[in-house]
Parts: sequence; C-alpha cells; structure tokens
Amino acid sequence: MTWIARTSSEHGPAADPGAARQGSRGIRMPQERRRSSRVELLGRLHGRVVSLDLPVTVREISLVGLSIQTNVPFPVGALHEFRLTLGDDSTVLLRGRIVYCRELATEEDDAAFVSGVEFVDESPQEGDAVEDLIGKIR
Repeated sequence: MTWIARTSSEHGPAADPGAARQGSRGIRMPQERRRSSRVELLGRLHGRVVSLDLPVTVREISLVGLSIQTNVPFPVGALHEFRLTLGDDSTVLLRGRIVYCRELATEEDDAAFVSGVEFVDESPQEGDAVEDLIGKIR
C-alpha cells in the first residue's frame, strides 16, 4: 500500500494539521488526520520482526500501517518484514518502513520504544491480507 500525503486544498480542512473542530463542551479539538481508522488490539495480534527474530507488541493497526512497541529502537526509514499472527493462527507477512521511533518513559529500568510502521506493498494481495486481518480482529 502506498501512502499519499493529502493537503488541505485537496481534501478540505480535515487534512490540515492546524485545523480544529469544536468539541461538545466548547473545547477546540484537533481534526483526525489519518486516512484510515486504527484498530486497538489489546493483545489479540502478535507480531515479530522476521529478520531480527524480535517479538513486538502490536499496539494498533490500520490499512496503511501499524504502531509497535519494542525494547530496542528502530532507525527511521528502515525496511522490515513483519509476521503478524492472530489467536486463531492466521498469519500474514507484511513489509513496512519505520516512519518514527520514540522512547517511552517507563518506571522500570527496561527501555521501551514505540515505532510507527507504514506498509510498503509488494503486491495487491498484501493490501487484501491487511484488510482481511483487520476484518477478523473487529
């Protein structure tokens, strides 16, 4: 899947990072800028970085990417193959590019990092695989 940045002139004020909407209590809230809604997983999806044989905690997933938590940082721009497995042993292999990596503040001595991954499609079947996987989660 190729992600294309949208500009406010193409898609109205919702795509503008500075745009805000009025909340129900009169509080200005930022507009959602994501092209695809995310699904919170609550432990229902297990992930692994194939090349590093490294387990990852999949925090959220959408049609265009996912958010993972690890104990090691990833360099921005790095490409990795991820194996994602559901509780029913449904498995999908996807390639993704790291778009950000942030260290989490933890109370323990263990390091923790959250990284954003943008899927990089090699074939139309990969897009279908992500859609099927999200359908099973919902």
